[in-house]
Amino acid sequence: MKPIPILVTAGLCALLASCASRPQPRLCIAEAEMADRIVPTPDDWFALLLHGFSREQGVASSPTVDCSGVPVMWQEPQVDECREAGPEAKPLPPKGRLTEEDRILETVRADLRLVWVVAKRFSNGEGLGPVALVERAQEGFVVRALGSLRAYPRQSRLRLEQAGNITVLVAEGDVCTGDAPPVCRRMARVLPLRQGRFFAEAVTSSSDGSCLGPAWFPLSREEVLVLPNGLHRKVEFTSTLSVKPEGIVLDEQVVMHTLDPNQPSMPPLLYRRAQAQRVLAVKDVRLEGTDPSLWVRLIEPELLAGAKPFDPASQPKPLEVIPQAKPVELATQPAKTAEVQP
Repeated sequence: MKPIPILVTAGLCALLASCASRPQPRLCIAEAEMADRIVPTPDDWFALLLHGFSREQGVASSPTVDCSGVPVMWQEPQVDECREAGPEAKPLPPKGRLTEEDRILETVRADLRLVWVVAKRFSNGEGLGPVALVERAQEGFVVRALGSLRAYPRQSRLRLEQAGNITVLVAEGDVCTGDAPPVCRRMARVLPLRQGRFFAEAVTSSSDGSCLGPAWFPLSREEVLVLPNGLHRKVEFTSTLSVKPEGIVLDEQVVMHTLDPNQPSMPPLLYRRAQAQRVLAVKDVRLEGTDPSLWVRLIEPELLAGAKPFDPASQPKPLEVIPQAKPVELATQPAKTAEVQP
């Protein structure tokens, strides 16, 4: 029997303490096969959260739809829409079969789980799929909250936090580059929970309603800019994210150094150091902030002054020195003397 919609009771409000007297959504309940097991298998979770999941083939229907019948979709803010765009990435071909690594599971309470099924993957390491708050109740495994999540599955951690009277889902994960050893940086997504759904919302300016950027927060990032005079400017950003009653609190710091690519042995020269705290208010219908990130505020003047992001692929490659071939030494052999018969 496939997952079917059910009427969620006021138990969600008691569990999350954030939705008293609000209308309750209709979500999903586990199929009987899963409810009979003490420890659900990855395929059990896939079958619960993905509409049309085939246990035999290990794949979901296309396009991907969650158990409530809502398409699993994600739209990042574009450059012309917000002060800061979301991360760019191309979707990868679907896997032949979903496996245990495509299921992210976090325990909220003994009978409560956060479950994220990574049904799609992207070239930058991100994954996309349904995320759910699932309770083990008398009637089986019940989905109490549901939505779509695009985040980094590597070293992923999911948690629920309280911002005022709104519950938010915080999803952290690593994006890694390089091979030996890889350099990993931590990223975070924040999705408010409203009436049983996790929503992917952009951060809106509290002053004029414009879009400041996605609710995507790099906790560490780095970029090198090429200045008009040929010098390089290295920009390093670090941030900490916490959720408090007043909202999402971000403590940010940026350090900028100037480097001369023609003198690589010279130490970098400190150009600027800045820090700031941002508080994003989680309102009933949207996320609000007063300013974009400190990264954006310091990068924008550099770009307006003519700086360009450093692209290693566009740099001239050093001339390859072809070693000269060693001269061939000809072996000297004594001349053969023909014997003349008398």
